[in-house]
Amino acid sequence: MQEMPERVVIIGAGYEGFRPVISDLSTRELMFEAASRAYDDAAVDPRKDVGSFVCCTEDFWEGWSITDEMVPDQIGAAGRPLCTVPADTLTGLGNAMMHILSGIAEVAVLEAHSKASDVLSKAAVEQLAQEPTTMRPLGADSDALAALEMDGFLRSSGYDVDDIDDIVMGSKRRAMRNPRASYGEVVSREQLRSAGGAWSPLRRRDKAAFADAGVVLVLASERWARKNRRDPVYVDAVAWSSSLPWFDGGGFEFAGYAKDAYSKAAKRAGGRGLEGFDIIEVDDAYSYKALQHLHSIARSKAQVRRVVSGEESAFNPSGGSLGVGNLLEASAIHRLMECYLQLKGKAGPIQVRGAKRALVQSWRGVPTATGGVAMLSR
Repeated sequence: MQEMPERVVIIGAGYEGFRPVISDLSTRELMFEAASRAYDDAAVDPRKDVGSFVCCTEDFWEGWSITDEMVPDQIGAAGRPLCTVPADTLTGLGNAMMHILSGIAEVAVLEAHSKASDVLSKAAVEQLAQEPTTMRPLGADSDALAALEMDGFLRSSGYDVDDIDDIVMGSKRRAMRNPRASYGEVVSREQLRSAGGAWSPLRRRDKAAFADAGVVLVLASERWARKNRRDPVYVDAVAWSSSLPWFDGGGFEFAGYAKDAYSKAAKRAGGRGLEGFDIIEVDDAYSYKALQHLHSIARSKAQVRRVVSGEESAFNPSGGSLGVGNLLEASAIHRLMECYLQLKGKAGPIQVRGAKRALVQSWRGVPTATGGVAMLSR
Protein backbone atom coordinates (compact mmCIF):
# COMPACT_ATOMS: atom_id res chain seq x y z
CA MET A 1 0.00 0.00 0.00
CA GLN A 2 1.22 3.49 -0.84
CA GLU A 3 2.41 5.47 2.20
CA MET A 4 -0.03 8.19 3.27
CA PRO A 5 1.21 11.70 2.45
CA GLU A 6 1.57 14.14 5.32
CA ARG A 7 -0.40 17.09 3.96
CA VAL A 8 -1.84 18.44 0.74
CA VAL A 9 -0.26 21.54 -0.79
CA ILE A 10 -0.93 23.89 -3.69
CA ILE A 11 2.02 24.12 -6.05
CA GLY A 12 0.64 26.11 -8.97
CA ALA A 13 -2.14 28.39 -10.18
CA GLY A 14 -3.22 29.75 -13.53
CA TYR A 15 -6.07 31.88 -14.76
CA GLU A 16 -7.52 33.61 -17.80
CA GLY A 17 -10.23 36.19 -18.25
CA PHE A 18 -11.63 38.19 -15.35
CA ARG A 19 -13.68 40.49 -17.53
CA PRO A 20 -17.44 41.18 -17.67
CA VAL A 21 -17.63 39.76 -21.19
CA ILE A 22 -15.06 37.60 -22.98
CA SER A 23 -15.96 37.37 -26.65
CA ASP A 24 -12.54 36.44 -28.06
CA LEU A 25 -12.28 33.08 -26.24
CA SER A 26 -14.71 30.19 -25.99
CA THR A 27 -15.30 28.43 -22.69
CA ARG A 28 -12.91 25.66 -23.70
CA GLU A 29 -10.22 28.10 -24.80
CA LEU A 30 -10.59 29.89 -21.47
CA MET A 31 -9.99 26.60 -19.68
CA PHE A 32 -6.99 25.77 -21.88
CA GLU A 33 -5.27 29.08 -21.22
CA ALA A 34 -5.80 28.85 -17.47
CA ALA A 35 -4.58 25.24 -17.37
CA SER A 36 -1.47 25.97 -19.46
CA ARG A 37 -0.45 28.76 -17.08
CA ALA A 38 -1.10 26.62 -14.01
CA TYR A 39 1.10 23.82 -15.35
CA ASP A 40 3.86 26.31 -16.14
CA ASP A 41 3.60 27.73 -12.62
CA ALA A 42 3.72 24.27 -11.03
CA ALA A 43 6.35 22.98 -13.51
CA VAL A 44 4.34 19.80 -14.20
CA ASP A 45 3.32 17.90 -17.30
CA PRO A 46 -0.40 17.03 -17.06
CA ARG A 47 0.09 13.95 -19.23
CA LYS A 48 2.85 12.53 -17.03
CA ASP A 49 2.71 14.03 -13.55
CA VAL A 50 -1.01 14.48 -12.78
CA GLY A 51 -2.88 11.48 -11.42
CA SER A 52 -6.37 12.97 -11.06
CA PHE A 53 -8.42 15.91 -12.35
CA VAL A 54 -11.45 17.53 -10.68
CA CYS A 55 -13.70 20.03 -12.48
CA CYS A 56 -16.53 21.95 -10.82
CA THR A 57 -19.21 22.67 -13.40
CA GLU A 58 -23.00 22.82 -13.61
CA ASP A 59 -24.85 21.81 -16.77
CA PHE A 60 -27.45 24.59 -16.53
CA TRP A 61 -24.76 27.29 -16.53
CA GLU A 62 -22.96 25.55 -19.40
CA GLY A 63 -25.96 25.38 -21.71
CA TRP A 64 -26.10 21.66 -22.44
CA SER A 65 -26.36 18.34 -20.62
CA ILE A 66 -23.41 16.14 -19.66
CA THR A 67 -21.06 19.04 -20.29
CA ASP A 68 -18.28 17.16 -18.50
CA GLU A 69 -17.76 15.23 -21.72
CA MET A 70 -16.27 18.46 -23.08
CA VAL A 71 -13.90 19.04 -20.15
CA PRO A 72 -10.89 16.66 -20.50
CA ASP A 73 -9.16 17.86 -23.68
CA GLN A 74 -8.74 21.47 -22.55
CA ILE A 75 -7.00 20.67 -19.26
CA GLY A 76 -4.85 17.78 -20.46
CA ALA A 77 -7.06 15.08 -18.95
CA ALA A 78 -8.12 13.14 -22.06
CA GLY A 79 -8.05 9.43 -21.27
CA ARG A 80 -7.14 10.18 -17.62
CA PRO A 81 -9.09 9.94 -14.33
CA LEU A 82 -11.43 12.96 -14.17
CA CYS A 83 -14.34 13.80 -11.87
CA THR A 84 -16.84 16.59 -12.41
CA VAL A 85 -18.49 17.99 -9.31
CA PRO A 86 -21.58 20.21 -9.81
CA ALA A 87 -20.84 22.13 -6.62
CA ASP A 88 -18.95 24.86 -4.85
CA THR A 89 -15.22 24.67 -5.63
CA LEU A 90 -14.30 24.09 -1.98
CA THR A 91 -16.20 20.81 -2.32
CA GLY A 92 -14.04 20.16 -5.39
CA LEU A 93 -10.94 20.99 -3.34
CA GLY A 94 -12.02 18.44 -0.76
CA ASN A 95 -12.48 15.82 -3.49
CA ALA A 96 -9.03 16.51 -4.95
CA MET A 97 -7.50 16.30 -1.47
CA MET A 98 -9.16 12.95 -0.83
CA HIS A 99 -7.68 11.62 -4.07
CA ILE A 100 -4.23 12.61 -2.80
CA LEU A 101 -4.67 11.56 0.83
CA SER A 102 -6.08 8.17 -0.18
CA GLY A 103 -3.06 7.49 -2.38
CA ILE A 104 -4.99 7.53 -5.67
CA ALA A 105 -2.82 10.38 -6.94
CA GLU A 106 0.17 12.37 -5.75
CA VAL A 107 -0.67 15.34 -7.98
CA ALA A 108 -4.23 16.49 -8.69
CA VAL A 109 -5.73 19.38 -10.66
CA LEU A 110 -8.76 21.46 -9.69
CA GLU A 111 -10.56 23.52 -12.37
CA ALA A 112 -13.61 25.81 -12.48
CA HIS A 113 -14.78 28.55 -14.80
CA SER A 114 -17.49 31.07 -15.53
CA LYS A 115 -18.76 32.03 -18.95
CA ALA A 116 -21.77 33.88 -17.59
CA SER A 117 -21.80 36.23 -20.58
CA ASP A 118 -22.86 33.30 -22.78
CA VAL A 119 -25.98 32.63 -20.69
CA LEU A 120 -28.92 34.38 -22.35
CA SER A 121 -31.22 34.30 -19.32
CA LYS A 122 -29.41 34.00 -16.00
CA ALA A 123 -32.67 34.62 -14.14
CA ALA A 124 -34.23 31.59 -15.86
CA VAL A 125 -31.37 29.35 -14.73
CA GLU A 126 -31.65 30.67 -11.18
CA GLN A 127 -35.42 30.13 -11.26
CA LEU A 128 -34.90 26.44 -12.10
CA ALA A 129 -32.94 26.10 -8.85
CA GLN A 130 -35.91 27.22 -6.74
CA GLU A 131 -37.95 24.78 -4.66
CA PRO A 132 -40.52 23.52 -7.22
CA THR A 133 -43.77 23.26 -5.21
CA THR A 134 -43.87 26.66 -3.50
CA MET A 135 -41.09 29.07 -4.44
CA ARG A 136 -40.98 28.48 -8.18
CA PRO A 137 -44.76 28.76 -8.74
CA LEU A 138 -44.80 31.98 -6.68
CA GLY A 139 -42.23 33.44 -9.06
CA ALA A 140 -39.89 34.48 -6.25
CA ASP A 141 -36.57 35.13 -7.97
CA SER A 142 -33.13 35.08 -6.36
CA ASP A 143 -33.05 38.80 -5.67
CA ALA A 144 -36.46 38.71 -3.98
CA LEU A 145 -35.35 35.88 -1.71
CA ALA A 146 -32.05 37.66 -1.01
CA ALA A 147 -33.88 40.87 -0.12
CA LEU A 148 -36.13 39.03 2.32
CA GLU A 149 -33.13 37.35 3.93
CA MET A 150 -31.24 40.65 4.07
CA ASP A 151 -34.16 42.29 5.86
CA GLY A 152 -34.45 39.38 8.30
CA PHE A 153 -30.70 39.39 8.95
CA LEU A 154 -30.55 43.10 9.72
CA ARG A 155 -33.57 42.87 12.03
CA SER A 156 -32.28 39.85 13.96
CA SER A 157 -28.55 40.59 14.13
CA GLY A 158 -28.46 44.24 15.15
CA TYR A 159 -26.37 45.38 12.18
CA ASP A 160 -27.64 48.30 10.12
CA VAL A 161 -27.37 49.80 6.65
CA ASP A 162 -24.17 51.63 7.63
CA ASP A 163 -22.52 48.22 8.18
CA ILE A 164 -23.71 47.05 4.75
CA ASP A 165 -22.42 50.28 3.19
CA ASP A 166 -18.99 49.64 4.72
CA ILE A 167 -18.87 46.22 3.00
CA VAL A 168 -19.77 47.63 -0.41
CA MET A 169 -17.59 50.75 -0.27
CA GLY A 170 -14.57 48.79 0.97
CA SER A 171 -14.92 46.03 -1.63
CA LYS A 172 -15.32 48.46 -4.52
CA ARG A 173 -12.37 50.55 -3.32
CA ARG A 174 -10.00 47.58 -2.91
CA ALA A 175 -11.04 46.22 -6.32
CA MET A 176 -9.64 49.33 -7.98
CA ARG A 177 -6.13 48.05 -7.17
CA ASN A 178 -6.74 44.49 -8.40
CA PRO A 179 -5.99 43.93 -12.13
CA ARG A 180 -8.40 40.97 -12.05
CA ALA A 181 -11.34 43.07 -10.81
CA SER A 182 -13.92 44.50 -13.21
CA TYR A 183 -16.15 46.48 -10.86
CA GLY A 184 -13.92 48.69 -8.77
CA GLU A 185 -15.12 52.23 -8.07
CA VAL A 186 -15.20 54.95 -5.46
CA VAL A 187 -18.77 55.11 -4.20
CA SER A 188 -20.32 57.11 -1.35
CA ARG A 189 -23.09 56.24 1.09
CA GLU A 190 -25.30 58.75 -0.66
CA GLN A 191 -24.75 57.08 -4.03
CA LEU A 192 -25.48 53.66 -2.56
CA ARG A 193 -28.72 54.78 -1.00
CA SER A 194 -29.97 56.73 -3.97
CA ALA A 195 -29.36 53.94 -6.51
CA GLY A 196 -32.45 52.00 -5.49
CA GLY A 197 -33.23 48.44 -6.50
CA ALA A 198 -36.00 46.05 -7.44
CA TRP A 199 -36.48 44.62 -3.94
CA SER A 200 -36.03 46.66 -0.76
CA PRO A 201 -33.72 46.72 1.18
CA LEU A 202 -31.51 45.19 -1.54
CA ARG A 203 -29.92 47.85 -3.75
CA ARG A 204 -28.25 47.60 -7.14
CA ARG A 205 -24.70 47.62 -5.78
CA ASP A 206 -25.54 45.07 -3.06
CA LYS A 207 -25.43 42.32 -5.70
CA ALA A 208 -22.23 41.23 -7.45
CA ALA A 209 -22.39 41.56 -11.23
CA PHE A 210 -21.35 38.55 -13.32
CA ALA A 211 -17.93 38.11 -14.91
CA ASP A 212 -16.08 35.54 -17.04
CA ALA A 213 -12.92 33.71 -15.94
CA GLY A 214 -11.19 30.35 -15.80
CA VAL A 215 -9.00 29.20 -12.91
CA VAL A 216 -6.86 26.09 -12.42
CA LEU A 217 -4.98 24.99 -9.29
CA VAL A 218 -2.40 22.20 -9.08
CA LEU A 219 -2.28 20.27 -5.81
CA ALA A 220 0.19 17.68 -4.58
CA SER A 221 1.15 15.65 -1.55
CA GLU A 222 3.65 17.34 0.72
CA ARG A 223 6.04 14.45 0.10
CA TRP A 224 5.87 14.91 -3.68
CA ALA A 225 6.42 18.67 -3.36
CA ARG A 226 9.44 18.13 -1.11
CA LYS A 227 10.92 15.46 -3.37
CA ASN A 228 10.49 17.62 -6.48
CA ARG A 229 11.66 20.83 -4.77
CA ARG A 230 8.48 22.84 -5.12
CA ASP A 231 7.70 25.88 -2.96
CA PRO A 232 4.12 25.18 -1.81
CA VAL A 233 1.21 26.72 0.03
CA TYR A 234 -0.26 24.31 2.59
CA VAL A 235 -3.94 23.42 2.83
CA ASP A 236 -4.35 23.10 6.59
CA ALA A 237 -8.04 22.21 6.50
CA VAL A 238 -11.14 22.19 4.34
CA ALA A 239 -14.76 21.50 5.29
CA TRP A 240 -18.17 22.09 3.76
CA SER A 241 -21.71 21.87 5.07
CA SER A 242 -25.40 22.38 4.30
CA SER A 243 -27.95 23.81 6.69
CA LEU A 244 -31.64 24.73 6.61
CA PRO A 245 -32.46 27.75 4.40
CA TRP A 246 -34.42 30.50 6.09
CA PHE A 247 -37.50 29.90 3.92
CA ASP A 248 -37.61 26.29 5.12
CA GLY A 249 -37.46 27.27 8.77
CA GLY A 250 -33.81 28.19 9.24
CA GLY A 251 -32.73 31.34 11.04
CA PHE A 252 -31.77 34.70 9.58
CA GLU A 253 -29.00 35.81 11.94
CA PHE A 254 -26.49 33.04 11.32
CA ALA A 255 -25.47 31.10 8.21
CA GLY A 256 -25.48 27.60 9.66
CA TYR A 257 -23.40 26.17 6.84
CA ALA A 258 -20.65 28.77 7.42
CA LYS A 259 -20.67 28.29 11.18
CA ASP A 260 -20.51 24.49 10.89
CA ALA A 261 -17.87 24.39 8.13
CA TYR A 262 -15.68 26.89 9.98
CA SER A 263 -15.94 24.95 13.23
CA LYS A 264 -14.92 21.69 11.53
CA ALA A 265 -12.06 23.28 9.60
CA ALA A 266 -10.77 25.16 12.66
CA LYS A 267 -10.76 21.94 14.68
CA ARG A 268 -8.67 20.22 12.01
CA ALA A 269 -6.30 23.19 11.83
CA GLY A 270 -5.77 23.37 15.58
CA GLY A 271 -8.65 25.53 16.79
CA ARG A 272 -7.56 28.72 15.07
CA GLY A 273 -9.77 31.81 15.49
CA LEU A 274 -10.25 34.60 12.96
CA GLU A 275 -7.53 36.64 14.67
CA GLY A 276 -5.06 33.97 13.54
CA PHE A 277 -5.46 34.83 9.84
CA ASP A 278 -3.66 37.55 7.94
CA ILE A 279 -6.14 37.36 5.04
CA ILE A 280 -9.86 36.58 5.13
CA GLU A 281 -11.70 36.09 1.83
CA VAL A 282 -15.43 35.48 2.35
CA ASP A 283 -18.28 35.13 -0.10
CA ASP A 284 -20.05 38.41 -0.87
CA ALA A 285 -22.25 37.55 -3.84
CA TYR A 286 -24.63 39.84 -1.95
CA SER A 287 -23.20 42.47 0.41
CA TYR A 288 -25.20 41.37 3.43
CA LYS A 289 -23.96 37.78 3.01
CA ALA A 290 -20.38 38.90 3.67
CA LEU A 291 -21.55 40.39 6.96
CA GLN A 292 -23.69 37.36 7.79
CA HIS A 293 -20.80 34.99 7.03
CA LEU A 294 -18.39 36.95 9.22
CA HIS A 295 -21.01 37.19 11.98
CA SER A 296 -21.37 33.39 11.82
CA ILE A 297 -17.66 32.63 12.30
CA ALA A 298 -16.36 35.54 14.40
CA ARG A 299 -16.20 35.63 18.19
CA SER A 300 -18.21 38.85 18.46
CA LYS A 301 -19.75 41.75 16.55
CA ALA A 302 -16.76 43.83 17.66
CA GLN A 303 -14.45 41.38 15.90
CA VAL A 304 -16.61 41.48 12.77
CA ARG A 305 -16.23 45.25 12.62
CA ARG A 306 -12.46 45.03 13.21
CA VAL A 307 -12.17 42.61 10.30
CA VAL A 308 -14.32 44.72 7.96
CA SER A 309 -12.32 47.85 8.79
CA GLY A 310 -9.03 46.06 8.14
CA GLU A 311 -7.88 46.58 11.71
CA GLU A 312 -7.51 42.87 12.52
CA SER A 313 -6.71 41.31 9.13
CA ALA A 314 -6.92 41.98 5.41
CA PHE A 315 -10.58 41.50 4.53
CA ASN A 316 -11.35 40.53 0.90
CA PRO A 317 -8.20 42.26 -0.41
CA SER A 318 -9.13 41.04 -3.91
CA GLY A 319 -12.29 43.14 -3.84
CA GLY A 320 -14.44 40.03 -3.44
CA SER A 321 -17.28 39.21 -5.79
CA LEU A 322 -18.65 42.74 -5.40
CA GLY A 323 -15.44 44.07 -6.95
CA VAL A 324 -14.21 41.20 -9.13
CA GLY A 325 -17.54 39.78 -10.25
CA ASN A 326 -19.72 36.74 -9.60
CA LEU A 327 -17.84 33.85 -11.21
CA LEU A 328 -20.51 31.17 -10.66
CA GLU A 329 -18.79 27.88 -9.74
CA ALA A 330 -15.38 29.56 -10.04
CA SER A 331 -16.05 32.06 -7.24
CA ALA A 332 -14.48 29.90 -4.52
CA ILE A 333 -11.49 28.81 -6.61
CA HIS A 334 -10.89 32.48 -7.39
CA ARG A 335 -10.61 33.17 -3.66
CA LEU A 336 -8.30 30.19 -3.26
CA MET A 337 -6.12 31.49 -6.08
CA GLU A 338 -6.00 35.01 -4.62
CA CYS A 339 -4.88 33.61 -1.26
CA TYR A 340 -2.31 31.35 -2.94
CA LEU A 341 -0.85 34.37 -4.74
CA GLN A 342 -0.87 36.40 -1.51
CA LEU A 343 0.92 33.71 0.50
CA LYS A 344 3.48 33.27 -2.29
CA GLY A 345 4.09 37.03 -2.39
CA LYS A 346 2.86 37.21 -6.00
CA ALA A 347 -0.32 39.25 -5.58
CA GLY A 348 1.12 42.36 -7.21
CA PRO A 349 -0.51 45.69 -6.35
CA ILE A 350 -2.85 44.10 -3.78
CA GLN A 351 -0.10 42.22 -1.93
CA VAL A 352 -0.58 41.98 1.85
CA ARG A 353 2.86 42.26 3.42
CA GLY A 354 3.98 39.36 5.56
CA ALA A 355 0.86 37.26 4.96
CA LYS A 356 1.33 33.72 6.29
CA ARG A 357 -2.20 32.43 6.92
CA ALA A 358 -5.40 32.79 4.92
CA LEU A 359 -9.03 31.78 5.27
CA VAL A 360 -11.42 31.20 2.34
CA GLN A 361 -15.18 30.92 2.89
CA SER A 362 -17.71 30.08 0.18
CA TRP A 363 -21.44 29.94 -0.50
CA ARG A 364 -23.25 28.20 -3.36
CA GLY A 365 -25.77 31.03 -3.80
CA VAL A 366 -29.55 31.50 -3.61
CA PRO A 367 -31.54 29.37 -2.84
CA THR A 368 -28.98 27.14 -1.10
CA ALA A 369 -27.68 27.07 2.44
CA THR A 370 -24.47 25.32 1.38
CA GLY A 371 -20.87 26.50 1.65
CA GLY A 372 -17.38 25.68 2.78
CA VAL A 373 -14.24 26.89 4.50
CA ALA A 374 -10.57 26.34 3.63
CA MET A 375 -7.53 27.36 5.66
CA LEU A 376 -4.16 27.92 3.99
CA SER A 377 -0.68 28.69 5.30
CA ARG A 378 2.99 29.10 4.41
